[in-house]
Amino acid sequence: MRAIISFIKAMLLLAIALLGALFALHNQQLLSVEFIYFRGPEMSLGLWLMLFLMIGALLGIVVSSLMVGRYRRKLGRFKKETNNL
Repeated sequence: MRAIISFIKAMLLLAIALLGALFALHNQQLLSVEFIYFRGPEMSLGLWLMLFLMIGALLGIVVSSLMVGRYRRKLGRFKKETNNL
């Protein structure tokens, strides 16, 4: 059963990666993004969008991991307190 679920997850990941690649290939307009202090390199619109999507996903993972860690520490403290009672 685990093998089937792993296979389905792999296929979904492959399909998402393929859709992302197709999206980047179909958006070939060159674009330069202006940040506050500098101007980014001229790349295709699809690459910029995929780059910002990946950065946003990574930031979301990092922030949620920090929150989970904080809640785990709180839970550990509460368990120690209840064991001491």
